[in-house]
Amino acid sequence: MSRKSHKSDKKANNKKKKSIVKTIILFLIFEIVFTGITVVPYSLYGPFTNVRNTIISTLMGTGAHKYMAKWFFSDAKIQQILQESNKSETTTKQTKNDVINIKTDSDITRMQLDGDGKFTANVLIIKDPSRVKVGYSSQIGYVGETTRQMAKRYKAVAAINGGYFHDTSPNNNKQSGGVGAIPTGFVMANGQIVFPKDNSTWDQVAPEAQDHVLSIDKSGSLQVGGTYSPNQLIKSNIREAVITEPYIIKNGKNTMQAFGVSGTQPRTAIGQRSDKSIIFMVIDGRQGVKLGATVADVQLLMHKLGAVNAACLDGGGSTAMYYNGEIINNPSNATGERAVPDIIYVEPK
Repeated sequence: MSRKSHKSDKKANNKKKKSIVKTIILFLIFEIVFTGITVVPYSLYGPFTNVRNTIISTLMGTGAHKYMAKWFFSDAKIQQILQESNKSETTTKQTKNDVINIKTDSDITRMQLDGDGKFTANVLIIKDPSRVKVGYSSQIGYVGETTRQMAKRYKAVAAINGGYFHDTSPNNNKQSGGVGAIPTGFVMANGQIVFPKDNSTWDQVAPEAQDHVLSIDKSGSLQVGGTYSPNQLIKSNIREAVITEPYIIKNGKNTMQAFGVSGTQPRTAIGQRSDKSIIFMVIDGRQGVKLGATVADVQLLMHKLGAVNAACLDGGGSTAMYYNGEIINNPSNATGERAVPDIIYVEPK
């Protein structure tokens, strides 16, 4: 064989190899693009209704991404999916109670509960309810603060994020964006309405907000699902209050009132046992295979902990638990802790 013929064969082989590699690369690109295009429609419109329900209910449970669910379904269909999701929510089969010894505060017990591998719940049980207070941003109504920032300012031993809020700027100022500053309805701390500060606006608080009051009275009793206006609160024996839903246990009985906050989400909850001990609970989510918990999961855990009254607080990206100078859970918000208008905290002895 001539040298010229050998070089020609080598070039042909190289060209053939390059062609094969090119074909493989193009095939892989096609597979990725095809999968990307089809996986969402197949998940939402295919035979796997549980997958569809989980995706839609999770989106509807977020503060910022509800609009994505409306890309695919009408409002009526979304409500139908949420109802189906609520009916089919499963609860944890078993929980492992690992009690972590606490040396710094004998009145607080810290626990971690395993939600059957789906999530981990961080729990604090506070024996003395008189130490549990509502804290709020130093610029409430204008700028929110993180749970950690407020907890440090109040010199709190422990804290969780508080009630619901509108994540918009004051006066809808687009330049400042959502700053976690404006609570839903009102906030009471130490027997005073701290938001809205102008009592001439108290009558303008939406009636639906007044139907979802979580409060602690002067005797240390936690009440859920109360109906109060700001003026009624001032005249009552209540010392702390925020607006939140759903309440999941009331007077020892399970309830699914206002069960619209469905799906698997990071969760924050508060409860009280018959001995008046207060329960703080946070459940992380949107992280790897651990997406979070359903409202039914939270209800079951609260029931196992002996809660006679319990409610979910704001969850999702707001979920945070502070203890002994640090955040002990892993907030799901992309930028870390989210700014919120208020917290529920444990004051030092």
